[in-house]
Amino acid sequence: MRNINKITKITRFAIFFAVTLLVFYFIFQKVDYRSLGEVLLNANLFYLAIGFLLIFLALIFSAKKWQVLIKAMGYSLGWKESLGIVMAAYPVSVVTPAKSGDLIRAYYLRDKIPKIQTAGAVVVERFVDVSILAFYSLIGGVIFKNGLVLAVSLSILFLIPLFFIVVNKVRLPLGRWREKIESFLYISKIFIHQPQKLLPVLFYASIVWLAPIFEAKILFLALGVDIPLFYIAAAFPLAIFVSLIPITIAGMGTRDSAIIYLFSSWASPSVCLGVGFLYALFAYWFLALIGLPIMKKLL
Repeated sequence: MRNINKITKITRFAIFFAVTLLVFYFIFQKVDYRSLGEVLLNANLFYLAIGFLLIFLALIFSAKKWQVLIKAMGYSLGWKESLGIVMAAYPVSVVTPAKSGDLIRAYYLRDKIPKIQTAGAVVVERFVDVSILAFYSLIGGVIFKNGLVLAVSLSILFLIPLFFIVVNKVRLPLGRWREKIESFLYISKIFIHQPQKLLPVLFYASIVWLAPIFEAKILFLALGVDIPLFYIAAAFPLAIFVSLIPITIAGMGTRDSAIIYLFSSWASPSVCLGVGFLYALFAYWFLALIGLPIMKKLL
């Protein structure tokens, strides 16, 4: 049985890897890789350094967000421990679609919290993150009167609360499945009945997700393009939403394609792809690298 599961996982990874390569193949049909290399080599090092530091700021508040989320469930988690768990999830998250590797946090906390409750908390955290991004995108969409941005952000802000309301109203099946589903929905039921406990999570999430918006602004500046911050606030969250579609590794390729499309009137495809590469390098791969020893320790 273990061998079958292992083969299934390897096959699944191979499929996602192949799709990722295929997406980049199509991207490079339109983007000259030599032009991309020139853009990256001429990047402003000062702006790159600022962008690099921004990632650590987001990481600090991500750990705080996870800490207050666990506290809302009635469990205690120190900030350093929370930071370690967040960091130790990155090596798995960067090689799984839609950052589904974050579910490994449930394994790290198995001695403190039932794994299915932690998995439910990870899912709720993801919905909170998407809602905050949609809110920022909505503000930018209003300012720039962009119909696509407004439609996507309003749909997300309407559908996520509706989803949780419906899920918590549905009559659960009897037997062992009922207990498991109740445990998975534990944190969402807390937030529905005690919404004040959600406020600290929303506060820290709002700070965390300002980082990618400013990160994109700085990376465009590093590559010689100045784009209005509110347009980035409107468009860049959409690129992040696209990267959550579970068809490529860590959203690679899909996020880059979205950046090229959304910013085509402001920057060349080479610059847009360069921003996508640098964002993935700073926000995913570097954090995954320094998270490896922490993951090894927790495992």
